[in-house]
Amino acid sequence: GRLDRGDGPALAFPDGFALYAWRGMPVPAEFLGRLGELTPDRIRTEENAELRRVMLEHYGYERYLEESGAQPVHRDETGVLWRIALDGDEPVVMVEVVNSTPEPDGTHRTYWLRVPPRVRTAREGVAWTFGVDADAYHPERET
Repeated sequence: GRLDRGDGPALAFPDGFALYAWRGMPVPAEFLGRLGELTPDRIRTEENAELRRVMLEHYGYERYLEESGAQPVHRDETGVLWRIALDGDEPVVMVEVVNSTPEPDGTHRTYWLRVPPRVRTAREGVAWTFGVDADAYHPERET
């Protein structure tokens, strides 16, 4: 199984060394203790995509979108493009994608990919993460 514990070390040794993890994702020790203090702003400013995913899982995607003022602006087979307007700053734009590779338990993880504000479609956003134009993004196989 995957290491997973939301209220302390997932694995601890007698010498004091400990590993912290949330659903198989290694996280810093202090990270778990602060999950109860999450706000949409804290989630939005996290640069690490994996930690941001953990934050969103804990906070709840629907709650985050509702409280952050996000608006879905485009949907296609690659995902859903969301835009969050920010006063005095450029908007936060993210593509909601579902991993095509199932987890060991058969579920499919949802990821939120931060993309440039100029992105107008979900396909364009996903293509950008691979460094190609939307017109050139045609994966033959997703893993």
